[in-house]
Amino acid sequence: MFNNRQNFTQFLDNQLDEESVLGFIVPTENITEHIYIPETYKPEIKEALSKIKKSGNYDLVRIGELVEQGVLQIKRGNEIGSRFYGTGDVPFVRTTDIVNWEIKTNSVKAVAEEIYLQYKKQQDVRENDILFVNDGTFLIGKSAIVTSADTKCIIQSHLRKIRVLQPKVINPFYLFYLLNTKIAQQQVEMLTFTQATLSTLGNRIMDFQLPIHRDTAEISRITAEIQEIINLKQSLKERSLKLVTESL
Repeated sequence: MFNNRQNFTQFLDNQLDEESVLGFIVPTENITEHIYIPETYKPEIKEALSKIKKSGNYDLVRIGELVEQGVLQIKRGNEIGSRFYGTGDVPFVRTTDIVNWEIKTNSVKAVAEEIYLQYKKQQDVRENDILFVNDGTFLIGKSAIVTSADTKCIIQSHLRKIRVLQPKVINPFYLFYLLNTKIAQQQVEMLTFTQATLSTLGNRIMDFQLPIHRDTAEISRITAEIQEIINLKQSLKERSLKLVTESL
């Protein structure tokens, strides 16, 4: 508390020379959407992004720019109502179903085929789409890639479906990697607000700055490694399901 008060006094006297989480200055022109929450302007994250840019190895690109350029498409899921839970075998994917980079199935929340058909065209879930947790207390920022085994599902409104429309510009597996980097997850923490009892990113996902490597060979290496991991996870999932379904 003393340091906070001391920093504020120094600021009033125009003598705040060192900025930290205990006190820092944000120029008026850098205030976005009338947001005055200190977490949104963490100096250490701004500094980390600045270092990444100055390294010369990366281009920092906003997700919003990629959407505006038609490279990415972001859509939200739907709420179907708990009355439909347990009425069938089609997964209703919720934020708690995004675990360790994959989608886990919960038969208790599965819904009937007729409910799925109501949302199938609207949601249009495809292989290599990324499901990103946009709302929720501790899960915001978690994500999973949709595999061929996951496309038949309904996704919850607290999830965002991110689709790469131009894979020659950015590969979906490389994008998935970028969303899981430390700097991306730090931005998740910085841009998450609590509204009533729900924590949410809202549309601030558009403000994420992604560090895209300038070395295409490095991008290819990371992309291949991520894809190998996802394929292995899918294979293990299919093997375990087969063992269960063929058991006595």
